Amino acid sequence: MIYLCEPHGTDMIGGLSDEVLLILGLLLLVIGGELVVQGSVKIANLLGMPSFLVGFTLVAIGTSLPELGVVLNAINRGDAESVDLAVGGVIGSNIANVMMVLAIAMIIGAASQPDRRLREDAFTLLGATFLVSLSVTLGEFPVWMGVASVASMVVYYAYIFRSRSGEDQEDEGASWIPDGYIASIISFVLGLSLVKFGSDYLLEGGQGLATSLGVSETVIGLTLVAFGTSLPELAVTITASLRGVQGVAVGNILGSNVANVMAVLGIGSIIGGGLEISDSFSSLDVWVLVGSSGLVGISIIFGRGMSRSMGIVLLVGYIAYVARLFLSA
Repeated sequence: MIYLCEPHGTDMIGGLSDEVLLILGLLLLVIGGELVVQGSVKIANLLGMPSFLVGFTLVAIGTSLPELGVVLNAINRGDAESVDLAVGGVIGSNIANVMMVLAIAMIIGAASQPDRRLREDAFTLLGATFLVSLSVTLGEFPVWMGVASVASMVVYYAYIFRSRSGEDQEDEGASWIPDGYIASIISFVLGLSLVKFGSDYLLEGGQGLATSLGVSETVIGLTLVAFGTSLPELAVTITASLRGVQGVAVGNILGSNVANVMAVLGIGSIIGGGLEISDSFSSLDVWVLVGSSGLVGISIIFGRGMSRSMGIVLLVGYIAYVARLFLSA
């Protein structure tokens, strides 16, 4: 379990201000996430994997690396404020992925007819959302839940790779990564390094900014950190939408939300001996997550599609939600 240890320090990294650290961290996370995604997609293309499988697995994992970096850095710091910011970043990122990123995809018409094969993934999304709500109720994401989450994700990935890898692959357009496994692996590793440094700067700047503004780390995590770590998903979704590849556009978001819970929080709880979850998430945030993810998951399961009007409602709701967080801070 993560408990309060040393207080957050006041020293700035390299003498940089909190605002500069926050912006620099966000930029490194976005660039690093893009490198990881491009390397993953290139490898997947070389292996002949279909787009929806790429979106739900490799791209989703790649775009969840910023969240994992923030959580692992929070565990390394060992103080409750960092953990609140990191967990808030995961919950807020899942909310932003659905109510902002997927909503934008709906508005531009890239999610109107989600692939029928994503119904199984929608059930997994609902399961991951249930785990988050359960952890908030328990007040922690215990080690046993982390082990079960990671194991379940590995089993499910093995299942979908075996059952779907032989299906047709959609054209995902040109990648700026040169052909070949070497360039793809270099892109992936370099991206991981940038994500590591970006998450460190983001935590330092985010905590300092929260202190100076008198805003809690929980609110900063749910908003600024969540938005920053959702930028890779937004970039991938818009790119896939413009290319007309709905499998990546929708699968990336579903898969990323699943990976954020089952992999990011799962791995974090295993390494940290359990993650303490602040009860502040139980008043509003977890219910916003359950409501938005439930709406999308049920729409996919029953094959009703996701309309522009639904996207507008979700996006307006997200703006109202963020406004309320800051007004009540």
